Amino acid sequence: MYTDYLDSIEQDLRDKKDRTDELDELFQLSFLGDDITKQRVSWLVAKMAQNKVQDLRIAEILSSMADSDDPEVKENICWGIGELAGAGIGDDHMTDIVLRMMSDPNDSVRGMAVWAAGRLIKKLSVDDIRLHDRIQSLKDDDSEYVRKSVGYALDP
Repeated sequence: MYTDYLDSIEQDLRDKKDRTDELDELFQLSFLGDDITKQRVSWLVAKMAQNKVQDLRIAEILSSMADSDDPEVKENICWGIGELAGAGIGDDHMTDIVLRMMSDPNDSVRGMAVWAAGRLIKKLSVDDIRLHDRIQSLKDDDSEYVRKSVGYALDP
C-alpha cells in the first residue's frame, strides 16, 4: 500500500537527500503499518541517522519501535542508535535499548547492538559499566559476527 511512497523516500536517502519532512508520517507508519512497512520504516529512519540528520524525532521513532519482536526491525533500531551516536545524539534510554538488544537470541540483532554500544562509548563517551560488562560477556559468543562487533566495541 505504501510501497511507492517508501521507495521514493529510500531512493532519496540513498542519494543523501533530506527527507526530514517525512518523519511525522514515518512515525505514524511505525505504529500503523504492517510488519513489512515497519521493517522499511525502521530502515529508513536508521538511514536518516546514517546520513547525519540532526533531528531528535529519529531517536523518538527508533525508541518507539524498540519493543518489536521482528529481528529486522530490532537490528535496524540498533543500527540507527549507533549512527545517531556518531551524530552526537544519544541518551540513557538508548543505552537501555542497546543493553536489552545485546541479549537478543538473534545473532544479527546482538551483533548490531554490540556495535551500537561501541559507538555510544566511543562517540558519546558513554561511561556505563553495564555496557562494558555486557560487551565483555559476549567476547566468546557463538556468532563470529557478534565477536567481531565485540572487537570493534573494545578497540580504543
